[in-house]
Parts: sequence; C-alpha cells; structure tokens
Amino acid sequence: MPRFLTLFFFGAALHASAAEIHSAGSGPWSAPGTWENGQKPAAGDVVLIRPGHRVTYDVSSETVIRAVHVGGTLSFARDQDTLLCTGLIRIAAGEECREEGFECHAPSPDYSLPEGGQRPALEVGTPEAPIPLEHRAVIRLTYVQGMDPESFPAIMSCGGRMDFHGAPMLRTWVKLGSSASRGSREIELAEPTGWRAGDRVVFPATEMSEFYQLRDGRRVIPSLLDDSETEEAEVLGADPRGILLKEPLKFKHQASGEFRGEVANLSRNVVVESADPKGHRGHTVYHRGSAGSISYAEFRHLGKKDVLGRYPIHFHLCADTMRGSSVVGASVWDSANRWVTIHGSNFIVVRDCVGYRSIGHGYFFEDGTEVNNVFDRNLAVQALMGKPLPLQVLNFDTNDAAGFWWANCLNAFTRNVAVDCEKFGYRFQMVKSPEFSPVLPVLQPNGKRRQVDVRTLPFIRFDGNEAHSQRRFALNLGGFHGQSETADLDRDGNVIDRAAYLGGDVQGVGPDYKHPFRIKDFLVWNSHWGFHSTAPNVSIKGFTAHDVNYVFWRSNAAGHDYIDLKFSDIHVSEFFNNWGASATREDLLRYVEPVDDAAPVTMITGWEWLADGRVKVSGVTVDDGQVAEVLVNGEKASITQGPACDWSHVLYAPEGKIDLVAGASDQLGNEEKNPHHLSLSRESVIQTSLPLAVSVKADAAMMVQPPAPAEVRESTVDAASLKWPLWDGTESVVDYAHRTNLAPVTTIDLQGTPLEMVLVPAGSYLMGSAGESGAAADESPQHRVVISKPFYLGKYELTQAQYQAVTGKNPSYYPAADKPVEQVTWGDTQAFLQKAGHALRLPIEAEWEFACRAGSTTAYSNGPDQSDLSAAGWWGRSAEVSYGNAPDGTTAVGKKQPNRFGLHDMHGNVYEWCSDFYAPDYYRHAPVMDPAGPSSGEERVLRGGSWEGAAESCRSANRNGFNGKSKGYLLGFRAAMDLP
Repeated sequence: MPRFLTLFFFGAALHASAAEIHSAGSGPWSAPGTWENGQKPAAGDVVLIRPGHRVTYDVSSETVIRAVHVGGTLSFARDQDTLLCTGLIRIAAGEECREEGFECHAPSPDYSLPEGGQRPALEVGTPEAPIPLEHRAVIRLTYVQGMDPESFPAIMSCGGRMDFHGAPMLRTWVKLGSSASRGSREIELAEPTGWRAGDRVVFPATEMSEFYQLRDGRRVIPSLLDDSETEEAEVLGADPRGILLKEPLKFKHQASGEFRGEVANLSRNVVVESADPKGHRGHTVYHRGSAGSISYAEFRHLGKKDVLGRYPIHFHLCADTMRGSSVVGASVWDSANRWVTIHGSNFIVVRDCVGYRSIGHGYFFEDGTEVNNVFDRNLAVQALMGKPLPLQVLNFDTNDAAGFWWANCLNAFTRNVAVDCEKFGYRFQMVKSPEFSPVLPVLQPNGKRRQVDVRTLPFIRFDGNEAHSQRRFALNLGGFHGQSETADLDRDGNVIDRAAYLGGDVQGVGPDYKHPFRIKDFLVWNSHWGFHSTAPNVSIKGFTAHDVNYVFWRSNAAGHDYIDLKFSDIHVSEFFNNWGASATREDLLRYVEPVDDAAPVTMITGWEWLADGRVKVSGVTVDDGQVAEVLVNGEKASITQGPACDWSHVLYAPEGKIDLVAGASDQLGNEEKNPHHLSLSRESVIQTSLPLAVSVKADAAMMVQPPAPAEVRESTVDAASLKWPLWDGTESVVDYAHRTNLAPVTTIDLQGTPLEMVLVPAGSYLMGSAGESGAAADESPQHRVVISKPFYLGKYELTQAQYQAVTGKNPSYYPAADKPVEQVTWGDTQAFLQKAGHALRLPIEAEWEFACRAGSTTAYSNGPDQSDLSAAGWWGRSAEVSYGNAPDGTTAVGKKQPNRFGLHDMHGNVYEWCSDFYAPDYYRHAPVMDPAGPSSGEERVLRGGSWEGAAESCRSANRNGFNGKSKGYLLGFRAAMDLP
C-alpha cells in the first residue's frame, strides 16, 4: 500500500504535505509489522495509531516525525531509554489527522468519551507503572516547517488520556538542614531525598533583591535577575541527609530556626522539552473531557512567550470533566509563559511541584471561574515580569510576576512557598470596570452553577503558606497594583500614574463577616511588604514576619481580625498607613464572626487494581476545618489528616469495573452534596453525573461492596515437635515465663547504662495483612509464621544515652538522653551491637511483627483506629503541619501505653531497623518457621513508622525497604537477644 498524501489546512491557507503512516495492529514502533505495508515511520511523516491498536514506543531517535495522531494507545517502553522528536502529538478518538485545537480564547469543544467508548491514550509511564529510574523517556517538541509557529510544536489531549509518570521521589524540594556558606559544596538537607549524582538543583535566594537602584542619577527598577542570589548547581553525590555539589556555591543560603531556604531538584527521568528554546517552543494542553495525570515529570524550555494559551501544562476549559486529575512532583522550569495554568477547570490537584523561572505569573488561574482546586506544597521560584497576553480573558491582569496568581479564592492553597518572584509571592486580583464584570458563573456546592461576584468568595483553605526573599509583595490579597517597571516612575523616582498605582484592586468588596478570608499560619521573611489587602473581612490566625520592611502595609482593615502575630527584626513599620472602608458604617465597625458551614471537597485521584478482584482507591479531601470522615461507596476510608487530607480505601470489584461515589463530611457535620462520581474499569474511566442533590451517605449506601476475600497462605503447625511451647494468646507474658521457667524481664549493663529487655514468647500468627485499609502489595499474602523459640527484645527503642555509653558519640538530630537514637545506618547498628556484647542483635522482621502485634489482629496492637494509634505511639507530624499527635521531632521513649508484651513505641516515634534484607514479594515464598528474609538484597527492612509518618505507615503490618547505608532523623532501632 503506498504512503498517503495528507494536506493540512489552517483556515483557508494550505500548508505542507506529508506521508501518512497507519498502524496495522498492536506492536513495537520499531517493528515493520506494526505498520501497514511494513513501512516504519520516517522523518516528516504523519503517524496514525488506529483505535484498538496499542503501539509501544521503543526507539531513541532524533528523527523528527511531523505529527503523531493517537486514536488507540501509544505507550513508551519501560525497559529502555526512549526519545521521540515530533511537531505534534494529538490524542483524540477516531482516525482523523488534524492539526487544530489551539483556539484557546474560544470555548473548548466537548471531547467527553461517550458511554462504552474506548479512550485513546498517550502513556509515558502510568501511575501504576511509571518509567523506572534506570531509564529515561523524552519527548522533544520540534517545530516543523509549515506549521503555525504560534501553535506548534505541541502535545494535546482532545478527550484522550494523557499520562506522564516518572520514577517517584521521596522529595522534590526540601528545606536546608543548616546554612550553606558561599563556597560550600557539602550541603545538609532537612530530610532524606533520594537524589542522585547528575541531578540539576536550584538554590532559591534567601536574600531580598533590590527593587530600586540609582543609575546615572535616576531611580530605576532593575530586572530581578540583575542581582538575584538564586543559583543552579549539579549534584556530584548524595546521601540521605545531604548532597555534594560539583561546584561550590556562589552565595550564602540561610537556614536558621523556621527561616530556612530551600533546595529543589529539577531533574526527572520523564522529560518534555523544546528542541529549540530560543526559537519555537512547545506546549501541552488537556481539553474538556480528557483524562490522565502527571507525576515526577520534567517540563523544560516550554511555553510560547506572549501567546495566549501556550503553556507548559494547561488545563483548558475542562469544567468538572477532569475532576481528580493531578500534577504531582513535576518540575517546570525555564518557561516563557507560566508553569501550570488552570483555565475554567475545577477539582484539579497540583502538589509537590517545582516551578522555576517563568515569564509572567507561575501557577495561574486564568478566568476567575475556577473553584475547588488544590495547590499543596508547591515551590514557586522566580516568576518574572511579563506583559498582558493578546485576547486574555481578564483585561486587568498585567501579568506582573506572581508566583501564585488567582482571581477566585474558592480554592485551597496549603503549604506552598514562593521565593524571589519579581513582584508578588501570592496575588489575588479581581477588578470591576465598565469593560468587565466580576459577576461570573461559579459552581455551587450542590453541583449547579450560579452567577456570583467572585470577589465575595472565601478560600476553601489558605494554610501554612510561606514567602521569602520577595522584593515587593509577599501576599497581596485583592490589593493595589503598585509600580512594576522604570517607566512607571519619573526621573525623581515618583510614581507617574497614581491612579494605576493604587488601582487593580477589589475596590473594598470582599466576603461577608461570617465567611471572611481566613489565613492560617502565614510565614514571611526577608521581604519588603508582608501583607496588603483592600478587601474587608479578613481573619488571620498565625502570622510570622521576620526581617521585613513593612508587615501590614496600606490595607483596608475593615472587619479584619488578627490573632497570634509574631514580628521580629521589622525595619520600617509593623502596621503602616492602614485604613478602613466598607459599604456601610455598620459593616465598617462590625467584627468578623466566622461560621463554618462549608462542606469538604473530595477528589478521587488514583486507583490500583489488585490481583484478587479488588481495587484500592485513593484521593484528596480539603476543608477549612477538620475532616471527620470520607465515605467511598458508603464505607469509611482511611484518612491521613493534614491541610489537604489524603485517604484510601480498598473495594471489591471482581468483574474489573465499579461505580464509585466518594464524599466527605467535617467535624461540624457539613456534608458534601456534590461528591465525586467515577465509573472505573480496567479499560476506561468515565466521569459521571449522578443526581447531585442526593447526599453522599444516601448515594453510597446503594453501592456498598461485599468484603474482599482475604488472600492467606495457611499452614499446619505441629506444636508438639517444637522444643518450646507456643504462647496460647490468652496468658500473660509473666504466666508464660513461669510456665517455661524463664525470666519475664532482664536488664543488660551497657557500660554503666541499663538496657531493659522483656521476654517475647514463642508463638504462631498470621503475618502481613489481607484487605486492611492502607495496606500495600508487599504485605500480601497474609501467611502463617511460627516463632519457634522465645527471645528478649528491648522494652524501648534504643536511647541516645545507651548508644553513647557504648560508642562514645551521639549522632542524633534531636538530642536528649531519653529520646531514641536516630541518624544511624543499618551498619551503625551492627557496630553498636558487636561492641555492646551480650550477643545482642537486631530482630528479624517476623519476630518484630509478632512482638508488635502481641496477639492482636487489628491495624495497631491496641485497636483498629487512629485514636488507638495515638494512645500507643507518636505519629503524624510533618515539617509543615501536624495532623497526628507527635510534636516536631522525636519524643522520649516510654511515654505511651505498652502493648500486651510490655513493649513501648512499637508504633511511631522512629522507624526500627530489622536484620532482614527487604524484598517486596518475599511473603509469597517465605518459610513458615522463623523466616529470616531473603539471602541477599540491596535494601534492609524498616518497621514501625515514625513521628513524621502517616497513620498507615505505623500499622503492625507495614513494611519498608531502605538502603542500609541510609541514615536520617527517622531511623533508629531496638535490640534483641537470644535466650542465654
């Protein structure tokens, strides 16, 4: 069959022609048999992957394919490096090869998948099977002559599924562990990262750049880049607590108390890039009705400067059709036009991303109708001055360099950090004018839309955010525009247009006094203006300012309520020229009286099909208060509390398909009326719209699933053949000790420091979990294990005093004699145990779980719930937020109730090394009698969870594998000893 000749039209203009290659069936891209007539795609070709065909891209080639039209599935190989150079990838149903779909100022077509339809897909990794760390997958967007330079090159999903998933990372950015001096190469980090040699990192500035300079006697506003101390570096080596740089730092980066700079990793093993960053850059877009998500992928040198709608990552007028889609752990850097844009789209989750250097605003909401989106723990570095874009929706936006910019506050912003952005860290702006009305169609809690003045809408949540090294505004909440460039000033440095300077604000309009803008725990340091707003009714609870010129600057204080303010090193004024304005005198004098009558917002963000006919569903829920419960098909999900709550639940779906309903309620009883409905199958996912006025509980009750069958490897045990009698599960340890003539407790002398140890009896139990909420695949199958002989185990995690008594040193990050020792490698534990004598050792993993359970079969040794966990251990405190009961750091041992064997802190506080090598599939072939783990491996077992971890990680059955050379402030151990 000859190659087809295709003509491309843009309006009435005729452009280039190219050969069109069709897939003949499923198979590798490199195989001639995959293509009709046996002709593999060549330079300049247009490729069509037909519906029903699955083509695996297994090539690394710089040959430029004009366009790839995906009507079936294009999946990048996971067992080799790949490179695809192309001018267009278009994911759309059918067999049309069209170079269109870029009119981003026009309404988006509805590409929603019809019922029973097969969704075309681009898979550069998937959530369940990301591209492994040892391989790279790169899409190099390359301009092809004859294409429209304002629209190409591009990747676009027109109702298809577009997935980019690289190898997961422990952290994409972290705080510095200590200050890094100019000339330093060894950098201490605040937490383990897993970063590797060759990674490209950026150190955001911790000093504020000058906003004004004198040049030739004139006051000018220079570019931020003229004197910014943000700098890039390459990692030469790494360990869990730090990195070694290839070249020394040029600037000092501060880390003192809570005022700490960051280090961000820009490198990922899935990359979308422009072939010619100085020429025609590429962009990506999800259209209405599309599906897919992004995790740990790198988007570099993208975005078309000064062109509307051509952004590195763009959700375009998706409305509610992509509810739960997410961008997690991405790096977006060197962008000529924003980082992530949410346009007319709701319920999108953007989390743990790094945005570095963008022209114009960075994380951006485009038209003011966007609600119920979640931005959690993202880093914004160097949003730079841009200019208004042609045909932009909001004519008042001057694109003047905000790390985070939005025009509708009904979204969640939690734990984000904005650094060294040219004008704003965080900017809310909405302006009423003769040309524009702020009354817009906005999604309501009942799922319907209503015309609302968006200036009056409060945040879902604004909590734990930070800005530093901001030469202008840290947080501008509907306030004045301010000056931007030298052209705004006369030769004496005075503002020329005072109206413009004092304009661009909400004009005294804001939410009502019962639903104010609520700001929690905001941190600003080393910046010019801390907070500015012209909106009334603002409630601030927790605001820390340090090394700031002005804290509260020229704000409308009508209905403002400030609690828990902490100021230090303020150079000019804490409260400068604030004033009051409101619609009426009554409103002006009224106090805010916040009422929480808003329900949580829930998104299903992921799912994993398990081998036994079950599916594990996970998601995110946000609320301005405390989430009480998340129901998935009427069943309670396991929740990890935080500003943005993670949850998961396992359901039974034996036929490989299920209709899901997920919704939440808060502690005040506010119940979500518009839960997330999703039709899920192994082949496709369809967003559905069931009756929205029905409550979550009523809807879900109709869909309760039968319990999943437990996968259990049971074995028969001949107890009579064993030397030691097995514990019967009812007697106390003291009674067992008496029965076996053993001491129930013993004390070891560690060079003058006692080590208390308790008897753990011989016994039999089911190890692992079967269907437990939060369970991972490495905990299955549940299987019979016999601990054939009693042993002694430390009553507590080994303390710093005990470790120091033997080794003469204390490596711990949180020093105190009675706290558990941490920052010890597996090798460090072996050195300690050998030097301590008494034949001390680490427990094997099977011993550890038996000792932890102490006869229990629930998630925790004392019960199934988080309240039980809180009684038994310390958990749930991250660097940004406390959602469990732990303080910030480790706690002295023995402060929580022991389990039935008398062991303390088996849940939380610090992870505990076991002697075994780790293998995720070990339970499938582990022996019954005293299983000691694989004979070899690259990782060692860690058990018990930590003070920083989620509740799920502290379960009795939870397993972790970690490099034995790793050390960190979460890693400790507990000594075991055989019978004398």
